[in-house]
Amino acid sequence: MKRVYLVVVLLLVVNIGTRGIVEEENDLQKQYQLLEQSSIKTIKTANGVIYDCVDFYKQPAFKHPMLKNHTLYPQMRTKYTHRTIKAMSSNDEAIQCQVLMLENGGCPTGTVPIRRVSMDDLVQIKTATKNYDMRTTSNSLLTQPGQQFAIVQTNFVSRTTKYYGVRGIFNYYQLPRVRAPQYSSGEIIIRNGDDMIKVGWTVNPALNKDNIAHMFQYLSAGQSHCFNTLCPGFVSTNKDVSIDAGLVGSSKRGGLQRVISLFIYQDAKTKNWWLEICGIVLGYWPQQIFTKMADGATYVAVGGEAFNLPGQPLPPMGNGYYPSEELGITAFWHNFTVLDSNHQHIIPQQTEKYTTDWHYGVYDMMHGKEGRAICYGGTTM
Repeated sequence: MKRVYLVVVLLLVVNIGTRGIVEEENDLQKQYQLLEQSSIKTIKTANGVIYDCVDFYKQPAFKHPMLKNHTLYPQMRTKYTHRTIKAMSSNDEAIQCQVLMLENGGCPTGTVPIRRVSMDDLVQIKTATKNYDMRTTSNSLLTQPGQQFAIVQTNFVSRTTKYYGVRGIFNYYQLPRVRAPQYSSGEIIIRNGDDMIKVGWTVNPALNKDNIAHMFQYLSAGQSHCFNTLCPGFVSTNKDVSIDAGLVGSSKRGGLQRVISLFIYQDAKTKNWWLEICGIVLGYWPQQIFTKMADGATYVAVGGEAFNLPGQPLPPMGNGYYPSEELGITAFWHNFTVLDSNHQHIIPQQTEKYTTDWHYGVYDMMHGKEGRAICYGGTTM
């Protein structure tokens, strides 16, 4: 009888598990079809990526249960004013931010760009996101096998301090050697408890279906654990630039540096977290989706992250070379500041360097006009 019961239990588990997978795939299929049917205009980029211009109110962000009765609208703007920092190269020559603006005049007013993916790609992206989420823990020092960091982070002594924004300028590189399931990123991390936002640049073939550098955002808040726009959470407001935009060109080691300014901050009045790239507002994370981060962050980190399967060669991070104090030959974040409780830019003091493997390194220094500079990278190209 015990064997019969065991077989019945196993069949029930398999049946429930299979039904769950089928239901999830059906939900993905509905999501994919809805986005495709909602397209008002289609734009194909020079890299062959197709974006659908979707009505602002039909973007995936509003599937979040906390946003069912929202009062958000396309023209929403932050009430926080600030002086936009100028992106500067290491030789003090102004370099224009190289974000990939959408061709053909961008999307129509009242719509936002959502990257089109096939159903197979959507399933693979969902799997890659689940795997990524499993490697993300509530303690930044608890990394999973294959996950690598080279960052400067606020230390445990400062965990009672609140941060309301992070700002910096980063350079980016193309890393053709990165192959799925590897990825390599330069990023800003802000979090409070289990709530977390990551923003930066990444080469992530499993996510983007190519091995060129893209902008990205990753959100972990409640039941939302996802990249970019194909999930509830991040609300896009810009009709001309997508959060997962492919990046034009590449910095050259010892040559021209392609740089982008990035600013994440919480509006003191609305409590929404806003994202600006090169002074351009891309969108925001509504305060309703957070528990802890509805009132600031207690942890900030800047630097690089990479992943490889255990036992496989380490992927390049940054520009693939161990970092240097000379900005022209290394991957960097500079003009690194945080917003304090008065929403004033300050240089964080209670910080520490953290690396997971000796092949990767991180330097932290003051660098003249570039201010606080974080240099990172590793595994010589």
